[in-house]
Amino acid sequence: MATVVVGGSACGEIGSNLAKLLKAKYFRIEKKDFPDGEFVVKVPFDAKGNDVIIVQSTYAPQDRHIMELIFIADALKDMHAKSITAVVPYLAYMRQDKRFLNGQVVSSHMIMRLLNAAGIGRLVTVQPHKEKPLSLFKGRVDSIMPIRALMKRVSHELSDPYVLAPDIGGLELAKTAAKILGCGYTHLDKERDPLTGIPEIKNKPHERFDGKQVVIVDDMVSTGTTIMLASRFAYSRGAVEVVTAAVHLVMADGARHRLMQAGVTRVYGTDTIPAKNAVIVDISSEIAAVFGKKRKR
Repeated sequence: MATVVVGGSACGEIGSNLAKLLKAKYFRIEKKDFPDGEFVVKVPFDAKGNDVIIVQSTYAPQDRHIMELIFIADALKDMHAKSITAVVPYLAYMRQDKRFLNGQVVSSHMIMRLLNAAGIGRLVTVQPHKEKPLSLFKGRVDSIMPIRALMKRVSHELSDPYVLAPDIGGLELAKTAAKILGCGYTHLDKERDPLTGIPEIKNKPHERFDGKQVVIVDDMVSTGTTIMLASRFAYSRGAVEVVTAAVHLVMADGARHRLMQAGVTRVYGTDTIPAKNAVIVDISSEIAAVFGKKRKR
């Protein structure tokens, strides 16, 4: 019996890196696309009796990547794998953990039910947007917070940092980042217009950032609008440079332009999602640590 790592089409380099760290065999899934948009996957090894780790992120196109994960797990279940673990670096559909309007699906709950039904016994993910839905997963859950790895990279390139959270929800993350960097921190209060969804800054803090390199930290950069507002605020209070560090660089259409327009000079992120023009931190060792392997220092 052995541990085998199988990488889906959206695993990036994490799959092969994780296999090396775990000293496990590594395979890439075989996938065939059909003209109508459907696809089929094939597990290219005998999974019977083996502990199998699937590595598959679920960034855009989210639906296809999620279905691929489910297909792989179901195939492994049919092949009588001893255990099935899903490493999902970016876990999609975690924003909505309650029903805001009648008739809405609670998408995060549905994802947990899908993972359970596919026979996945353990889930490993990285900084989900909401933690609460993970309680619906029936097996063991490991939620990795890679802020230390991110800040270690940031610390090599900034001489006088100050951490800024773009909203109250990011305050704990900012506090942790500031402790690692050995600097001060604060946060903005953000409200979204109920009709347009456009964020606005409310109750601005009194701190000034004269001569500071402000690090805006968040769990993800999606449209970039929130980071844009925070960057402009930082410059208005004397910052000499603004960078952003986020775990997941979703970077929806227009995000890069918004950040550049707001004066963000560098974007730091992890390899949970492929990203261009960014400083990327490999978190394979952070993931390996939950399987009993020590992190790289």
